[in-house]
Amino acid sequence: MASNDRLVQEIPRLLTGASIAPPGDDQMLTAVRVIFLVAFIGGLVLAVFSMLHGVERARRKRNRARAPSPYFNLPAVAAFATGFGVTGYLLTSRTALPVWADFLLGLAGGVLIAGGIVTLLAAWALRGMKGKPIADEHDIQGQPAVVTREISLAGPGEISYDHQGSEIRVTARSLDTRTLPAGAEVVIDRIEDGVAYVEEWAVVERRL
Repeated sequence: MASNDRLVQEIPRLLTGASIAPPGDDQMLTAVRVIFLVAFIGGLVLAVFSMLHGVERARRKRNRARAPSPYFNLPAVAAFATGFGVTGYLLTSRTALPVWADFLLGLAGGVLIAGGIVTLLAAWALRGMKGKPIADEHDIQGQPAVVTREISLAGPGEISYDHQGSEIRVTARSLDTRTLPAGAEVVIDRIEDGVAYVEEWAVVERRL
């Protein structure tokens, strides 16, 4: 028998330094979680919409004449909302951080995911453009160029030429068997499958 005629002795409270959160804090935490959840779902909906309809249809007609912003567009907004929502919801559910910290970390998560999406979209849009001539391959005949990497029978080299103020570099082969060292002046005969077939300018000059 415990003292004071009790069957079970009273157990002292171990969490003397802990306090039960007031109901207002629980309500605020629930509201914050709802905000993060809505942002997450909204981001997913925007992502699906942008995949189904594209970026151009989501823009106003008066703005379609201008090129879309590479940073502020529908996929980027969808990625930011999704990242903000999922980061903030996990933090409020799994940690005991203050609300302001959850919001700041949620914003950071949204920015990181949006930045990753923008980078992936840029890499996808620019795929295959490296080394590709800007000019039409059929209109390049007779274009002067300079050898930037030796062209020989052992393997193709590289040439560079100017087009509309930009320097274009492309893989090149010689039309004959002679070796064309770096710095040699050549003339482009044609470009096939991304490879320029060139002839030394001195040879072309003798025919003119």
